[in-house]
Amino acid sequence: MTKIVESFDQFINRMDESDGFGTSPFLLEKIGDVYHYFFNLDKESSEKQSGFHLIVGKYSDREVIEGPKNSYCVLTINQISPEIIDDIAVDKEEIPQTNSDKFKMEGNEISRLMETVFKCMNSYLEANPKISRMYDEMQDNLEFSGKGEYMEYMKSIAISQLGSNWSIQSGSSKKSIIISR
Repeated sequence: MTKIVESFDQFINRMDESDGFGTSPFLLEKIGDVYHYFFNLDKESSEKQSGFHLIVGKYSDREVIEGPKNSYCVLTINQISPEIIDDIAVDKEEIPQTNSDKFKMEGNEISRLMETVFKCMNSYLEANPKISRMYDEMQDNLEFSGKGEYMEYMKSIAISQLGSNWSIQSGSSKKSIIISR
């Protein structure tokens, strides 16, 4: 679908200078059937930013997954420096390997993180509409420190971003969550 811009004002209205990379709040690099999403979030406690690397792949460390490869995906997240993301954006840096470095986040920060993660997932679902299950293994690296539980924060944001036809349930381990429609 193409849109014909008839006046300069229409062109200006479609641009959003505050977006992270081009017109998206994230940078996407696809290698094979693995999608790498990179994005930055402002820290609440300082004026610095934290960088994140969301990996949407097909292999799980925690779940035995059955079914065709085009019906599911596995979510993993790493924290990386914003400088590395900038270098990846201009092809100065290779995509880093996944790691097991843990990082902590609290209530408001986790909400903003989940909101961006599910914006990435909406982009992924546009390219992969047959996906019916997502395995959230982000808690392998993400340590939630705050009131309530990780699943409470994640569930409300996931449903609001993905739509009410998605449901969330616990996986086979304490740190995995299954999102399905």
